[in-house]
Amino acid sequence: MSKTVDKLQRMRIFVAVVNEGSFVKAAVSLELKAPTVSKAIQLLEFDMKARLLIRTTRSVMVTDIGQRYYEKARFILNEVQDLENETRQASGSARGKIKITAPVSFGEHVLGPLIPQFLKKYPDIEIELDLTGDIRDLKRDGFDIGIRNGMSDQLQDFYYLPFRSLKPTLVASPSYLSENENLTHPEQLGNHQIVILRAGSRLFNRWTFQKDGEEDFRFNASGRYICNHIQNGIEAAIQGLGIANTYAFYIEKMLENGQLVKLLPDYHQPDVLRFAYYHQKRTLSPKLDVFLTFLEERVGM
Repeated sequence: MSKTVDKLQRMRIFVAVVNEGSFVKAAVSLELKAPTVSKAIQLLEFDMKARLLIRTTRSVMVTDIGQRYYEKARFILNEVQDLENETRQASGSARGKIKITAPVSFGEHVLGPLIPQFLKKYPDIEIELDLTGDIRDLKRDGFDIGIRNGMSDQLQDFYYLPFRSLKPTLVASPSYLSENENLTHPEQLGNHQIVILRAGSRLFNRWTFQKDGEEDFRFNASGRYICNHIQNGIEAAIQGLGIANTYAFYIEKMLENGQLVKLLPDYHQPDVLRFAYYHQKRTLSPKLDVFLTFLEERVGM
Protein backbone atom coordinates (compact mmCIF):
# COMPACT_ATOMS: atom_id res chain seq x y z
CA MET A 1 0.00 0.00 0.00
CA SER A 2 1.41 3.42 -0.95
CA LYS A 3 2.08 6.19 1.54
CA THR A 4 -0.64 8.28 -0.14
CA VAL A 5 -3.23 5.57 0.40
CA ASP A 6 -2.03 5.21 4.00
CA LYS A 7 -2.55 8.93 4.55
CA LEU A 8 -6.03 8.87 3.04
CA GLN A 9 -7.01 5.95 5.26
CA ARG A 10 -5.68 7.70 8.36
CA MET A 11 -7.56 10.80 7.28
CA ARG A 12 -10.79 8.79 6.95
CA ILE A 13 -10.22 7.24 10.38
CA PHE A 14 -9.54 10.63 11.98
CA VAL A 15 -12.70 12.15 10.46
CA ALA A 16 -14.72 9.15 11.65
CA VAL A 17 -13.37 9.50 15.21
CA VAL A 18 -14.33 13.17 15.31
CA ASN A 19 -17.77 12.50 13.80
CA GLU A 20 -18.50 9.67 16.20
CA GLY A 21 -16.78 11.23 19.22
CA SER A 22 -15.32 7.83 20.04
CA PHE A 23 -12.52 5.52 18.90
CA VAL A 24 -14.72 2.47 19.43
CA LYS A 25 -17.70 3.87 17.52
CA ALA A 26 -15.40 4.96 14.68
CA ALA A 27 -13.99 1.44 14.49
CA VAL A 28 -17.51 0.02 14.26
CA SER A 29 -18.59 2.49 11.56
CA LEU A 30 -15.48 1.73 9.48
CA GLU A 31 -15.61 -2.02 10.21
CA LEU A 32 -12.10 -1.92 11.68
CA LYS A 33 -10.61 -3.19 14.90
CA ALA A 34 -10.28 -0.65 17.72
CA PRO A 35 -6.45 -1.03 17.95
CA THR A 36 -6.22 -0.27 14.23
CA VAL A 37 -8.04 3.02 14.76
CA SER A 38 -5.86 3.96 17.74
CA LYS A 39 -2.68 3.13 15.82
CA ALA A 40 -3.81 5.15 12.80
CA ILE A 41 -4.43 8.25 14.94
CA GLN A 42 -1.10 7.79 16.65
CA LEU A 43 0.72 7.58 13.32
CA LEU A 44 -1.21 10.55 11.94
CA GLU A 45 -0.26 12.74 14.90
CA PHE A 46 3.36 11.58 14.61
CA ASP A 47 3.36 12.41 10.91
CA MET A 48 1.73 15.83 11.51
CA LYS A 49 3.96 16.50 14.52
CA ALA A 50 0.91 17.84 16.32
CA ARG A 51 -1.65 16.76 18.90
CA LEU A 52 -4.98 16.48 17.08
CA LEU A 53 -7.11 14.76 19.71
CA ILE A 54 -7.30 14.72 23.50
CA ARG A 55 -8.56 11.33 24.63
CA THR A 56 -10.01 10.79 28.11
CA THR A 57 -11.70 7.77 29.65
CA ARG A 58 -15.13 9.14 28.71
CA SER A 59 -14.73 11.27 25.61
CA VAL A 60 -12.59 12.47 22.73
CA MET A 61 -11.93 16.21 22.35
CA VAL A 62 -10.51 17.91 19.29
CA THR A 63 -7.67 20.40 19.67
CA ASP A 64 -7.72 23.71 17.77
CA ILE A 65 -5.24 22.42 15.21
CA GLY A 66 -7.15 19.14 15.11
CA GLN A 67 -10.35 21.03 14.25
CA ARG A 68 -8.62 22.79 11.35
CA TYR A 69 -7.21 19.49 10.13
CA TYR A 70 -10.68 17.90 10.43
CA GLU A 71 -12.34 20.57 8.28
CA LYS A 72 -9.69 20.31 5.57
CA ALA A 73 -9.63 16.52 5.72
CA ARG A 74 -13.40 16.28 5.34
CA PHE A 75 -13.23 18.56 2.30
CA ILE A 76 -10.44 16.46 0.72
CA LEU A 77 -12.28 13.19 1.33
CA ASN A 78 -15.44 14.63 -0.24
CA GLU A 79 -13.41 15.68 -3.28
CA VAL A 80 -11.90 12.20 -3.54
CA GLN A 81 -15.38 10.68 -3.32
CA ASP A 82 -16.64 13.01 -6.04
CA LEU A 83 -13.69 12.07 -8.25
CA GLU A 84 -14.39 8.37 -7.74
CA ASN A 85 -18.07 8.88 -8.52
CA GLU A 86 -17.28 10.86 -11.67
CA THR A 87 -14.90 8.13 -12.84
CA ARG A 88 -17.50 5.41 -12.23
CA GLN A 89 -20.10 7.48 -14.03
CA ALA A 90 -17.90 8.08 -17.08
CA SER A 91 -20.02 5.58 -18.98
CA GLY A 92 -22.91 8.02 -18.70
CA SER A 93 -25.12 5.99 -16.37
CA ALA A 94 -26.70 7.80 -13.41
CA ARG A 95 -25.77 6.15 -10.13
CA GLY A 96 -24.45 6.98 -6.69
CA LYS A 97 -25.57 9.11 -3.74
CA ILE A 98 -26.91 12.67 -3.99
CA LYS A 99 -26.75 14.72 -0.79
CA ILE A 100 -29.27 17.57 -0.75
CA THR A 101 -29.88 20.37 1.72
CA ALA A 102 -33.10 22.41 1.54
CA PRO A 103 -35.47 24.52 3.64
CA VAL A 104 -37.91 22.52 5.77
CA SER A 105 -40.95 23.93 3.94
CA PHE A 106 -39.57 23.07 0.49
CA GLY A 107 -38.67 19.61 1.72
CA GLU A 108 -42.15 18.96 3.06
CA HIS A 109 -44.22 20.44 0.25
CA VAL A 110 -42.04 19.76 -2.80
CA LEU A 111 -39.24 17.27 -2.25
CA GLY A 112 -41.28 15.04 0.05
CA PRO A 113 -43.68 13.95 -2.73
CA LEU A 114 -41.11 14.12 -5.56
CA ILE A 115 -38.11 12.19 -4.21
CA PRO A 116 -39.92 8.82 -3.99
CA GLN A 117 -40.98 9.28 -7.63
CA PHE A 118 -37.40 10.07 -8.61
CA LEU A 119 -35.93 7.09 -6.75
CA LYS A 120 -38.39 4.74 -8.43
CA LYS A 121 -37.32 6.10 -11.80
CA TYR A 122 -33.59 5.84 -11.03
CA PRO A 123 -32.99 2.71 -8.91
CA ASP A 124 -29.18 3.10 -8.93
CA ILE A 125 -29.30 6.47 -7.19
CA GLU A 126 -29.46 7.11 -3.44
CA ILE A 127 -30.58 10.38 -1.83
CA GLU A 128 -29.69 11.83 1.55
CA LEU A 129 -31.88 14.84 2.41
CA ASP A 130 -31.05 17.45 5.06
CA LEU A 131 -33.81 19.96 5.90
CA THR A 132 -32.72 23.13 7.67
CA GLY A 133 -33.26 26.87 7.76
CA ASP A 134 -29.52 27.53 7.64
CA ILE A 135 -27.36 27.82 4.53
CA ARG A 136 -24.94 24.91 4.36
CA ASP A 137 -21.46 25.09 2.89
CA LEU A 138 -21.84 22.47 0.16
CA LYS A 139 -18.15 21.68 -0.25
CA ARG A 140 -17.27 21.73 3.43
CA ASP A 141 -20.33 19.75 4.51
CA GLY A 142 -20.27 17.29 1.62
CA PHE A 143 -23.52 18.23 -0.15
CA ASP A 144 -24.12 17.99 -3.89
CA ILE A 145 -27.14 20.32 -4.12
CA GLY A 146 -28.55 23.10 -1.99
CA ILE A 147 -31.97 24.68 -2.39
CA ARG A 148 -32.57 28.17 -1.01
CA ASN A 149 -34.94 31.10 -1.09
CA GLY A 150 -33.29 34.45 -1.80
CA MET A 151 -29.75 35.30 -2.83
CA SER A 152 -26.78 35.39 -0.46
CA ASP A 153 -23.19 36.54 -0.83
CA GLN A 154 -22.17 33.09 0.43
CA LEU A 155 -23.49 31.52 -2.78
CA GLN A 156 -21.65 33.56 -5.40
CA ASP A 157 -19.23 30.78 -6.42
CA PHE A 158 -21.87 28.20 -7.37
CA TYR A 159 -23.91 27.20 -10.41
CA TYR A 160 -27.63 28.00 -10.22
CA LEU A 161 -30.92 26.55 -11.39
CA PRO A 162 -33.84 28.98 -10.83
CA PHE A 163 -37.34 27.74 -10.08
CA ARG A 164 -40.67 29.59 -10.03
CA SER A 165 -40.33 32.60 -7.75
CA LEU A 166 -42.21 32.74 -4.47
CA LYS A 167 -44.87 35.42 -4.03
CA PRO A 168 -45.16 36.81 -0.48
CA THR A 169 -48.82 37.05 0.47
CA LEU A 170 -50.41 38.70 3.49
CA VAL A 171 -53.24 36.64 5.04
CA ALA A 172 -55.45 36.34 8.11
CA SER A 173 -58.44 34.25 9.18
CA PRO A 174 -62.04 35.47 8.84
CA SER A 175 -62.40 35.28 12.64
CA TYR A 176 -59.41 37.56 13.18
CA LEU A 177 -60.66 40.05 10.61
CA SER A 178 -64.12 40.16 12.17
CA GLU A 179 -62.62 41.29 15.48
CA ASN A 180 -59.98 43.75 14.27
CA GLU A 181 -59.59 46.93 12.25
CA ASN A 182 -60.16 46.65 8.52
CA LEU A 183 -56.80 46.75 6.71
CA THR A 184 -56.74 49.07 3.69
CA HIS A 185 -53.13 50.33 3.75
CA PRO A 186 -49.85 48.72 4.91
CA GLU A 187 -49.31 51.54 7.42
CA GLN A 188 -52.17 50.09 9.48
CA LEU A 189 -50.19 46.88 10.11
CA GLY A 190 -48.77 48.47 13.26
CA ASN A 191 -52.23 48.17 14.83
CA HIS A 192 -52.43 44.41 14.25
CA GLN A 193 -51.08 41.20 15.75
CA ILE A 194 -48.40 39.66 13.53
CA VAL A 195 -47.19 36.07 13.17
CA ILE A 196 -43.53 36.18 12.13
CA LEU A 197 -41.61 33.49 10.27
CA ARG A 198 -37.91 32.72 10.67
CA ALA A 199 -35.54 30.57 8.57
CA GLY A 200 -32.42 29.58 10.48
CA SER A 201 -31.05 32.81 11.95
CA ARG A 202 -32.89 34.99 9.43
CA LEU A 203 -36.05 36.73 10.60
CA PHE A 204 -38.60 37.58 7.89
CA ASN A 205 -39.91 40.74 9.49
CA ARG A 206 -38.94 43.42 6.95
CA TRP A 207 -41.71 43.74 4.40
CA THR A 208 -41.97 45.98 1.35
CA PHE A 209 -45.33 46.84 -0.23
CA GLN A 210 -45.62 48.28 -3.73
CA LYS A 211 -48.47 49.91 -5.62
CA ASP A 212 -48.49 51.82 -8.90
CA GLY A 213 -48.44 55.57 -8.29
CA GLU A 214 -47.25 55.26 -4.68
CA GLU A 215 -43.85 55.14 -3.02
CA ASP A 216 -42.80 51.77 -1.65
CA PHE A 217 -43.94 51.28 1.93
CA ARG A 218 -41.57 49.40 4.24
CA PHE A 219 -42.73 47.81 7.45
CA ASN A 220 -40.70 46.20 10.25
CA ALA A 221 -42.98 43.63 11.81
CA SER A 222 -42.96 42.51 15.43
CA GLY A 223 -45.24 40.07 17.17
CA ARG A 224 -45.89 37.70 20.05
CA TYR A 225 -45.29 34.57 18.00
CA ILE A 226 -42.14 33.80 16.00
CA CYS A 227 -41.66 30.35 14.46
CA ASN A 228 -39.23 28.73 12.03
CA HIS A 229 -41.79 26.45 10.39
CA ILE A 230 -44.06 27.86 7.70
CA GLN A 231 -46.88 25.42 8.36
CA ASN A 232 -46.96 26.35 12.05
CA GLY A 233 -47.15 30.04 11.14
CA ILE A 234 -49.99 29.35 8.73
CA GLU A 235 -51.82 27.32 11.38
CA ALA A 236 -51.48 30.21 13.84
CA ALA A 237 -53.05 32.55 11.29
CA ILE A 238 -55.88 30.06 10.62
CA GLN A 239 -56.64 29.96 14.35
CA GLY A 240 -56.91 33.75 14.49
CA LEU A 241 -53.65 34.58 16.23
CA GLY A 242 -52.86 37.37 13.78
CA ILE A 243 -51.71 38.32 10.29
CA ALA A 244 -49.08 36.17 8.59
CA ASN A 245 -46.88 37.02 5.63
CA THR A 246 -46.22 33.75 3.84
CA TYR A 247 -45.89 32.47 0.28
CA ALA A 248 -48.91 31.96 -1.98
CA PHE A 249 -47.50 28.56 -2.96
CA TYR A 250 -48.23 27.19 0.54
CA ILE A 251 -51.72 28.61 1.13
CA GLU A 252 -53.60 28.02 -2.12
CA LYS A 253 -55.98 25.49 -0.54
CA MET A 254 -56.56 27.64 2.56
CA LEU A 255 -57.52 30.59 0.38
CA GLU A 256 -59.82 28.41 -1.74
CA ASN A 257 -61.67 26.89 1.23
CA GLY A 258 -61.96 30.18 3.12
CA GLN A 259 -59.71 29.35 6.06
CA LEU A 260 -57.59 32.37 5.15
CA VAL A 261 -58.28 35.66 3.40
CA LYS A 262 -55.76 37.55 1.27
CA LEU A 263 -55.14 41.07 2.56
CA LEU A 264 -54.22 44.29 0.73
CA PRO A 265 -54.99 42.88 -2.75
CA ASP A 266 -54.14 46.25 -4.35
CA TYR A 267 -50.55 45.95 -3.13
CA HIS A 268 -47.85 43.46 -4.00
CA GLN A 269 -44.51 42.50 -2.50
CA PRO A 270 -41.29 41.73 -4.43
CA ASP A 271 -41.03 38.11 -5.52
CA VAL A 272 -38.46 35.93 -3.76
CA LEU A 273 -36.08 33.98 -5.99
CA ARG A 274 -36.02 30.25 -5.34
CA PHE A 275 -33.18 28.19 -6.80
CA ALA A 276 -30.95 25.14 -6.58
CA TYR A 277 -27.21 25.74 -6.31
CA TYR A 278 -24.38 23.26 -6.83
CA HIS A 279 -20.61 23.34 -7.20
CA GLN A 280 -20.12 20.65 -9.86
CA LYS A 281 -20.96 21.03 -13.55
CA ARG A 282 -23.99 18.98 -14.51
CA THR A 283 -22.20 17.61 -17.56
CA LEU A 284 -19.62 15.95 -15.28
CA SER A 285 -22.16 14.14 -13.14
CA PRO A 286 -25.02 12.15 -14.67
CA LYS A 287 -26.69 11.66 -11.27
CA LEU A 288 -26.71 15.41 -10.67
CA ASP A 289 -27.96 16.15 -14.15
CA VAL A 290 -30.89 13.73 -14.04
CA PHE A 291 -32.02 15.00 -10.63
CA LEU A 292 -31.86 18.67 -11.63
CA THR A 293 -33.65 17.88 -14.89
CA PHE A 294 -36.31 16.07 -12.86
CA LEU A 295 -36.80 19.16 -10.66
CA GLU A 296 -36.89 21.47 -13.69
CA GLU A 297 -39.71 19.44 -15.21
CA ARG A 298 -41.81 19.38 -12.03
CA VAL A 299 -41.05 22.67 -10.27
CA GLY A 300 -40.30 24.67 -13.41
CA MET A 301 -39.68 28.35 -13.95
